[in-house]
Amino acid sequence: MSFWFYLFVGSAVFCSILSFWSISRQEKLRRRCVDRLATCRLTGYEVARILLNENGLNNVFVEKAQISSGAALSPQEGRRGIVHLPPEIFDGNSLRAIATSAHKCGYAVQYYLGGSSLLISRRAFALFWILIGSGFFLLNFSFIFLSFMGSEFFLIPLCIVILGGIPGVCYVVAKLKDESNATRYGIRMLEIEKLIESQETSFVTQYLQAYFLKSVSDSWLFASLWNFVMAGVILCHTRSVFN
Repeated sequence: MSFWFYLFVGSAVFCSILSFWSISRQEKLRRRCVDRLATCRLTGYEVARILLNENGLNNVFVEKAQISSGAALSPQEGRRGIVHLPPEIFDGNSLRAIATSAHKCGYAVQYYLGGSSLLISRRAFALFWILIGSGFFLLNFSFIFLSFMGSEFFLIPLCIVILGGIPGVCYVVAKLKDESNATRYGIRMLEIEKLIESQETSFVTQYLQAYFLKSVSDSWLFASLWNFVMAGVILCHTRSVFN
């Protein structure tokens, strides 16, 4: 078997281990963050409304999500959009609620006032899956192309998958950059508006670090997937040569 096959399989397994380690670290941080009532006694909705208004984003609405899923930002043209908050965050007045709310407001501030990589990450994400999907498609019909091109056919999906790594890296970098900045902006806004006490800052920071580790885990899974696809292409090429 090719050295490159084992290299990519080993890299995929290594990235998967790092992903599970990030998840484990995230769970430990969350368990350490024992939820407690915020001193300001404001709900996640009220905190979001204050932070958005103070940054001139009055036309960005804050809505309660229908199900208990992750908070999200749905941007629109002209400083318009919607910040979706899960019910327990929208109505909650715990430190976790206002931390999550501030984090999503940090995303909105980045997007509307400059510095956001949201559009880059979305396009890179789509391009990554298009290229990876194209590579898989060609491999599934390799028995047709091999009769015309021989083993050199595998250079095509190999190049496509390699190219897919470029938008994959762009997506990961842009996503982690936005996550980090959203946390930083969120904490700073809470402190400026005096919505958290000095002793609460460490809790909010630690809780949002656990939030950030979720994105880190997803990034390692992306890398693991890409390495597995590369190993698959090399495996198919090796078998075609020996057959």
